[in-house]
Amino acid sequence: MDLIKIGIVFLTIFILLYRKVKLWISLLGGTFILGLLFHLPFIGIWRNLLEATIDPKTLLLISALLAILFFSHLLKETGRMREILEGLVHLFKDIRVVISILPAIIGLMPILGGALVSAPMVVEGSDRLQLSPERRTFINYWFRHVWEFTLPTFPGLILFASLVNVPVRRFGWLHLPFTLTAILIGFFIGFQGIRKVTTGSGSSVPFSSLLRLLENLLPFFLAILLVILFRIELVIALGVSILVMVVLFRIDGKVLKNEFIKSLDLELFLTISLIMGFKKVLESSHAMEGISEALASSSVPPLFMVTSIPLLVGLMAGAPIAIVGISFPLLIPLFREDPNFLNLMSLAFISGLSGHLLSPFHLCLILTKEYFKADWKGIYCLACIPVASLLLVGFVKTLFF
Repeated sequence: MDLIKIGIVFLTIFILLYRKVKLWISLLGGTFILGLLFHLPFIGIWRNLLEATIDPKTLLLISALLAILFFSHLLKETGRMREILEGLVHLFKDIRVVISILPAIIGLMPILGGALVSAPMVVEGSDRLQLSPERRTFINYWFRHVWEFTLPTFPGLILFASLVNVPVRRFGWLHLPFTLTAILIGFFIGFQGIRKVTTGSGSSVPFSSLLRLLENLLPFFLAILLVILFRIELVIALGVSILVMVVLFRIDGKVLKNEFIKSLDLELFLTISLIMGFKKVLESSHAMEGISEALASSSVPPLFMVTSIPLLVGLMAGAPIAIVGISFPLLIPLFREDPNFLNLMSLAFISGLSGHLLSPFHLCLILTKEYFKADWKGIYCLACIPVASLLLVGFVKTLFF
């Protein structure tokens, strides 16, 4: 019964989005339907939404997104974004490679909504390729997540390794085929039918040009180092990087004021609040726990169980931590004695991330889709084959290795 209720919520949100209803309105409607179907009081739903909005994590996230937008606007206004793109094209000789690398670099930072950092730079490059908004969206958000399967800096992988009691580095190696698959299939689908476009004569890049490229990339790498090595909050790291930009690029006060005002996207901030509110109501309803327990206690085949439970949680929660936290405490006791335990848990993790990559509540997907004004149908048409490829690799790895 819980599965039917979740299906109703999911279908309602998809229909609203298909009808071009604004995302925040669709989420608001889906949140109230979810709460009422699971017998939460009307006032309780509002309380959950309010608590989620004023939660320090939500406010920190909104502040970080404001800093990301401000950071990007400054790079574009000063012309540094174009210089970065030109430098990378001369270095790699293929603009398709460049606009894949940009979100992958930002993807080294395990932060919510990080795809928004690389989106403006993807615009600069993809304009020359005349890519559709849906293709731009797919490239930006997909390559942002190619490391999530393997890098031991991502919270979802860390929690997963801890629950199955295996060193996180071991799963980094075990999951390497997934990252390679994601890169290869992502490039193939993202640039299918798109010809190679280069600039420059093909000769070696002058040392002075490399120095200029490194200078322009310094604010990016500074933010990445502060987040990864020193565990500093993204909004603070970006604040430091913006200060470095102001000094290094000699940005005057008028430009700072104008670009900050341009960065105030109230509809985006409202959407973020409602995403967090939906997740809060989902937690309060205990819907996912009930569905997971029902599937775990049924007589469904083990392989179906380790894929369906995390996949469903990933689709609804849109967050790796939630996937691991809800699914694995149920799955681990069921398969602990299985000789293929690690491969089964690995498949479960990949299934969860596959759902996460397709989730309409996935923050990076939402932010990128809104930024490029893309259509959901077109995005999913591009994403379904790469996600299916990841699941196929997971099945092959589980059954034959």
